[in-house]
Amino acid sequence: MVATASQFIYLDELAKTAAVNADKCAITDETRSLTYRELMDEISERWHALANAGLKQGDRVAIVAENSVSYIVSVFAVWAAGGTVATIFPSTTASDVVTTVQDADPVIVFTDKTTDPLLRGLLRADLPVVRIDEDFIVGNVAKDVMPTPEALIKPLKLICYSSGTTSRPKAIMLSGDALFNSAKTHGEVWGINSDEVVITCLPMAWLFGLTTVTMSTLLAGGTVVSLRRSKPELIAQAIEKYKVTFLPAVATVLAKLAHFLETNENTWNLSSLRLVLSGGEPRNETAFNALKVFTGLPVHDTYCASEMFPLITYNPVSDPYPRTGSAGKLVPRSELRVVDKNGTDVNPGEIGEALSRGPGLMLGYWNDPILTQESLTDDGWYKTKDLVRVDEDGYVYVVGRLSDMIIRGGSNVSPAEVEAVLDEYPEIAKSAVVGLPDPLYGEEVVAAVQLKNGFIFDPDAIKAFASERLPGYKVPTRYEVIPEVPQNATTLKVNRAEVKQLLAGRST
Repeated sequence: MVATASQFIYLDELAKTAAVNADKCAITDETRSLTYRELMDEISERWHALANAGLKQGDRVAIVAENSVSYIVSVFAVWAAGGTVATIFPSTTASDVVTTVQDADPVIVFTDKTTDPLLRGLLRADLPVVRIDEDFIVGNVAKDVMPTPEALIKPLKLICYSSGTTSRPKAIMLSGDALFNSAKTHGEVWGINSDEVVITCLPMAWLFGLTTVTMSTLLAGGTVVSLRRSKPELIAQAIEKYKVTFLPAVATVLAKLAHFLETNENTWNLSSLRLVLSGGEPRNETAFNALKVFTGLPVHDTYCASEMFPLITYNPVSDPYPRTGSAGKLVPRSELRVVDKNGTDVNPGEIGEALSRGPGLMLGYWNDPILTQESLTDDGWYKTKDLVRVDEDGYVYVVGRLSDMIIRGGSNVSPAEVEAVLDEYPEIAKSAVVGLPDPLYGEEVVAAVQLKNGFIFDPDAIKAFASERLPGYKVPTRYEVIPEVPQNATTLKVNRAEVKQLLAGRST
């Protein structure tokens, strides 16, 4: 076992796993692979380099890089040295990245070959910038940085910057206990063991890629296949080459993979897969059914917020076939309430806002005590702002966001619920539903649709299809064709604000 300065239970347990699986491949990417022994050795080397550079307990290190073996080694090395990691998505614009790095106010910034040119010369002169994919040479750490709040109830290990549509991403503070609980619980519920081979095509800058997938698999002694991109061809190649057993991704990536498999002339061997999992956005049942033709597997689901995780998912053994539209059931050690606008618990089957708490609850938002106070109830429940319902068997259905809710004639309409129906229409590739001003009913339910290639727009047929599946007040009264449904650049979720802008100028 490799001793660390971190007092972080995950690293202690990882060392035990590594001792048992010393010569087994722990993680691989397109450039190199590490066994568990090599992984622990390289973590130790980088930890000592950081310590010699002056990294102290609680010092923040920002990492702006793409998925790689070096990414996970460098993150673990910071933790081993007792530091705090700030994971920042490698955005397409320098200004976004620089602003986020400045907010984290780290003593060191980690980059790679992609992000290093973006940041060099744009940060404060005394802030060391270190390439993680080259010889790991660290100069003296920066001084005069913002201290970590002393009032936190547990030591801060991770600041995860959300990838929302607001001008300032939320900076979520998480303890080591929260991270360990995530890895332990996901491994427990999904049945991850040393035979697992998982693809991490989700960015490690996200909790989904870093803790939910990568850390869970390493804790169990499995093998992580790290991909820099979530391109369908790379995923298919990796599954076949490494005999991947577990593919987690967002629904959009799985939809693109299904389309690739349908249209590509090659026949791919995907028979090694035992579990395909979607998370981070609403289910796409049409795409999932298309993917099942090639994998023989249904797509299971997971749902939580980075502020409190894990929360809802499926156990693929007890639930080999997910319920249509459901994200699954509550995981061990986490709690869920569903409340109305007054904070009162709703009856089973009724829709309300999800409140959650458990070992994965955040410590708060970095440098934002007001938002922290607004996001938590007095008795410690996180307000997800997601609308859900729970059926009589305990299955949870995510029906939309409070902020997206359309109010038409006093009735609430969830865009996600309507989109799920429209996306089942054979000629629609993707839809986006928004509320636009209506002089009589307050808001009009409007659908923007992206058609599949070669199909002719028939709004009457689409409306008839929706009317058979939705209550009348939820059926869109207006349909508009757009070339492509705009999406958030990092999460790939529908950008409803941009959809509204596109449709607002069109005549009714």
